[in-house]
Amino acid sequence: MRLTILLISLVLLPTLALANMSRPMTEQTQRQLSKAHACIKKGKPDCARKILSQYMKHATHPHPYGIVLYGSLLLEQNELSQATQIFEKGYKDYPQCREIVHNLAVVRYEQERFKEAGNLFLESCNLSGKPIPTIRYQASACYYQATAYELAYDAVRPLLELEKVEPNWVKLAAHSLIQRKQWTQAEKVLVRFLRLSPTEHTYWKLLANVRIEHKKYKRAAAALEIAYRIQPPTEEERRNLSQLYLYIEAPLLSAHALEDSFTSTPSAIVCDQLARAYLSAGRTEQALSMLNLAIHQDSTSARWLTKGIILYGKRRYPEAVTALQQSADLNEKTGLAHFLIGMSLWEIQQWKAAKNSFEIATRYERYAKKAKKAIKSIDSMVDNERQSRLAQLNDLL
Repeated sequence: MRLTILLISLVLLPTLALANMSRPMTEQTQRQLSKAHACIKKGKPDCARKILSQYMKHATHPHPYGIVLYGSLLLEQNELSQATQIFEKGYKDYPQCREIVHNLAVVRYEQERFKEAGNLFLESCNLSGKPIPTIRYQASACYYQATAYELAYDAVRPLLELEKVEPNWVKLAAHSLIQRKQWTQAEKVLVRFLRLSPTEHTYWKLLANVRIEHKKYKRAAAALEIAYRIQPPTEEERRNLSQLYLYIEAPLLSAHALEDSFTSTPSAIVCDQLARAYLSAGRTEQALSMLNLAIHQDSTSARWLTKGIILYGKRRYPEAVTALQQSADLNEKTGLAHFLIGMSLWEIQQWKAAKNSFEIATRYERYAKKAKKAIKSIDSMVDNERQSRLAQLNDLL
């Protein structure tokens, strides 16, 4: 699968307020550059080019503002060769000027010297003094186009740790890892991407391919089932899925892959994965719907527990109690089901029943401490309520 690079190779235009542009200039230089900038603002690029050409011709040490103004104008007029000369000389004279570094990166990208472009985009990032995710993404995309996949992943990886992550960053990271055959990491990154964009059927198929490379055939088949429910498969894709099911000794599913329209009820495993995808995307009703379909086919403690947790989070406490009790009855092993039953009953002020559930939860090591604390709080509330009633009775007497 080919990765479409969304490279935003924008020219970084200058203003007098930009960092590295506040270097002192003579009154004559300021007058010339301000006039050129005004021409550009008025939509008169030829006038600006004439002024800047004369300035660059006669200036012994051109001001970085003039370099960026002239070079960016040449780039916008598709004068790549002249722009290259301007920015290369500017970079030699002012290697710490971010605006010059960034625009030289754009030049290198236009020249298809992608690795150099990547280096310069990263250099531009470092000179900015603050994170600029779009520029770091550009650097990674350039490395990817240069087939420098390790550098591409190293460049984009810090973006995956930000609070808000863009799907394109995750896609680029995944493709970089796949090119290096790092299947375990690639699978993790793809799963993260599909949590952000659960309807991207092409990436469910890519996830399946990664899992096949990693010999996770059952999970690969589940990913393909999801992909084909988003977009129906071709005949060749049906045959490939059928062969995959035969390989994992699932002949009925193999037949289903050839015959099914992929609009009927998914298998329980596929429902689980769809539920997780919907939940990660914040679509809780769709997640509950998929869980119900999975439970109808195969009622397990884990599925009822997941349903109970979702309902508890949605403050649908009576429904949560029902689901969690089903999980507990099916021998949920951690004690979480009993603890959350207690918490749900607490929320609807059924103190006695809540205390009973917490007492059961104390038998499980993981939740014993929390359950005992909850029991103590209930006992305290009940005692306070009893004392209050006695006080009211005494007042009446």
